[in-house]
Amino acid sequence: MTIRDVAKKAGVSIATVSRVLNGNECVSVEAKQAVELAMTELNYQKPPQKRKKPTKLFAVIVRNMSNPFFSQLVDVLEEEAYKHGRSLLLFNSRNNLQLEKTFLSECINHKVDGVFLVPRSLKEEHLAPLKALPFPVVLLTATAPGTISIGTHHQHGGELAAKHFVQQGYRKLGYIGASDTKSDRLIGYQNELFRLGKEMPIESVLAPYDSDSLRDYIEKWITQNSQPIEAVFCSDDISASHLHNALQEQRVSHRVDIIGFDDTFIAQSLGFSSIKQPIRKIALLGFDMMIEAIQQGELAQRLVLLEPTLSVRSHPSLRAVSRRPEILRND
Repeated sequence: MTIRDVAKKAGVSIATVSRVLNGNECVSVEAKQAVELAMTELNYQKPPQKRKKPTKLFAVIVRNMSNPFFSQLVDVLEEEAYKHGRSLLLFNSRNNLQLEKTFLSECINHKVDGVFLVPRSLKEEHLAPLKALPFPVVLLTATAPGTISIGTHHQHGGELAAKHFVQQGYRKLGYIGASDTKSDRLIGYQNELFRLGKEMPIESVLAPYDSDSLRDYIEKWITQNSQPIEAVFCSDDISASHLHNALQEQRVSHRVDIIGFDDTFIAQSLGFSSIKQPIRKIALLGFDMMIEAIQQGELAQRLVLLEPTLSVRSHPSLRAVSRRPEILRND
């Protein structure tokens, strides 16, 4: 039984049940009696208190801090934490699952109140141990059953890229990805192209890639091909920037349309289109879900999936911004 069951039985809100369990006096006598009766009838046992005094400290574990998408995500979380009188511990797992586990152990040692996790893996065997931790864990940018998580519909992002390319009349299409061909972004891209009656040969998919394979890809499919690729969807803005720069280095004569993913300042400054994830909304909703989990005192499953949008551009679009001095000065 959970406090949700108690609340339903007593005919009160979850917050009221939580107040009764925590000895809060801001509850009417009638509501308190109803909650206590429901607890008795349901044989509800209050979970043992894991830690009496909150530390006002949250931890954030991201996969790759060199990716500007995650930097922006952390920036919003830090801003929100400050507004709530809390602080953040930041860990960079560097896409290493073992390092992620080590950092979760460090979070126990630091007695954090909760962890925001950008997970390295969504496999059940890797997520199951999160339930045994003495604090709530909120997954960000990815969702999985049985977790508190908020992410983006990545397959829909791939679909948006495919629709745009087809609407532009492109016939020869490609894909470059930082991970393997099981990526939801690639799957959505391929499925939508198939639905629209467009074929993309598996040979025009390069995932994963390195500098050498990317150079070979450009030579084979773009510079030395009688029917060169006209547009390429990339798994993220970093991959898209690698392609953009490589095309310039090899002095490709015709324009290749590029769509990245995340719509970070990389896409804005280099001037290619990108699938925009609602970074700020992910961070703010994730923070709200964390506070709710702490206040309720239990880890109820909640999964939120947000929709991406396509930012179309053909030239750099960074606007002039005022900045405070950031370089160390002697004056």
